[in-house]
Amino acid sequence: MDYYDKQEDLVNFMPLFKKAIEEGKVKNKKELLIAKRIVCRQIGMHNIPKNGEILNHFSQDEREKYASLMVSKPIRILSGVNVVAIMTKPYDCPHGTCISCPGGTKFNTPQSYTGFEPAARRALMNNYDPYKQVTARLKHYLFMGYNPQKIEIIAIGGTFTTLPKEYVNEYVTAVYKAMNEFYGDKVEGNLEEQKKFNETAKIRCVAFAAETKPERCANEEIERMLNFGITRVEMGVQSIYDEVLLKNNRGHTISDVIDASRRLKNYGYKVDYHIMLNLAFSDKDKDRETINQIYNNDNFKPDAIKLYPTLVIRGTGLYEMWKRGNYKPYPIEDVVELIAEAEVKAPKWLRIMRIERDIPSTFIENGIKTTNLRQLVDDKLKELGKSPNDIRSREIGHIRISKPVKIKINQERYRSLEGDEIFLSVDDVNNNAIIAFLRLRIPDNSKEAFVRELHVYGEHLNINQNSNDSFQHKGFGKNLLSEAEKITKEEYSINKINVISGVGVREYYKNLGYKRYKWYMSKEL
Repeated sequence: MDYYDKQEDLVNFMPLFKKAIEEGKVKNKKELLIAKRIVCRQIGMHNIPKNGEILNHFSQDEREKYASLMVSKPIRILSGVNVVAIMTKPYDCPHGTCISCPGGTKFNTPQSYTGFEPAARRALMNNYDPYKQVTARLKHYLFMGYNPQKIEIIAIGGTFTTLPKEYVNEYVTAVYKAMNEFYGDKVEGNLEEQKKFNETAKIRCVAFAAETKPERCANEEIERMLNFGITRVEMGVQSIYDEVLLKNNRGHTISDVIDASRRLKNYGYKVDYHIMLNLAFSDKDKDRETINQIYNNDNFKPDAIKLYPTLVIRGTGLYEMWKRGNYKPYPIEDVVELIAEAEVKAPKWLRIMRIERDIPSTFIENGIKTTNLRQLVDDKLKELGKSPNDIRSREIGHIRISKPVKIKINQERYRSLEGDEIFLSVDDVNNNAIIAFLRLRIPDNSKEAFVRELHVYGEHLNINQNSNDSFQHKGFGKNLLSEAEKITKEEYSINKINVISGVGVREYYKNLGYKRYKWYMSKEL
């Protein structure tokens, strides 16, 4: 059957199928399949349509109403947002190439990517055009039955702050324009005009992340990112040992890491570290100490980490070292043990975002080729009789609720980079689950406080939507913000609080009495 015959069949299929749903004949997945078969027999349609094809013939309201029945993946985006990962086009890093790093302009891929990772393949298919990448990903969400409204953009593919200024400005403008125009609006204008429209658009950018390196986080570069609406920075740290960084040609020192982290936090940024295990010239003990220091040393304490085991990939300097016998990674059992330890010892305010790259195993000459590293770590935790402690492992949507929910607001206080950090969380104490959290920073000698992150987990709800099955839109964010304001005013005698807010969340803060101030939503207390 060709495409046009199938579309004609679907046109005939839809009225009868909608009637079956509206009459209450379809209440679960089994009844859904039965209804599709009955309608196909009635109209002589030989191939049962896929759920995604049916959803594409629903109106937006119908899609939202019936999506829970139709999606082949769960409708719930349990971290509360739809993530759209996009890539910048290939540029070489100014400092050179790290010895383990694949890709680069000679391979027509962004630095550190082979070009065959899922995100890289999508970017290449769209010729690295940001408008097309965002649009394609949003269409995919629609096809799967989601109704994307709250979007987290993650710009990957090299060092964001080293890219040409004009290119980055055009790139980010196109990102907002793609969201603004997805449902048919035509929105002309520059970056500021696109951002302004997105504040009340049908699809809003609620968070925006970019990758960079520690030596490229001067105040000017940070302020440029703020102007783009970027709210989270992922920084390639990799190790806390200068000799390891030098021999791997990282182009930065641990002093650069500390300085960049302090500046980013004092501007209100959420800060994530990339850490590589098994680097050349490192070892298991150094890697364990790296994790220990970033968790406990006041010079670090990021908000989240990604743990990446080093891989030997053809075409890299590390590959040549490995061929000569000058590099031998420690075994996978030790990597699994270290990651399991990292999950158990993680502070409650830290999120372990990932533990492996998406590089296809066919490109890996040596290192961890298994695709089930997460399962191996989980098995190790069970063997040890221990549970992970980081945020991701305790998200309310990711864990099994076995006891009645008991909600409590908790605090974790710690020092980091010449400032006080107050981590406020709404927890289900009976199930060791986190429902919502807020990061409040009080820099030393500052007259302003910063809310660096406010997040509510649970089933993703659209703007102004409510559901008894979700923890979103229940006032948890408002309560945490009120508590942060109280701490700022009463404990620190500070009269101004700033929120680093995604462009699409500004309306939320306006409704709570906040106003625009520079790059922030701000309130006089």
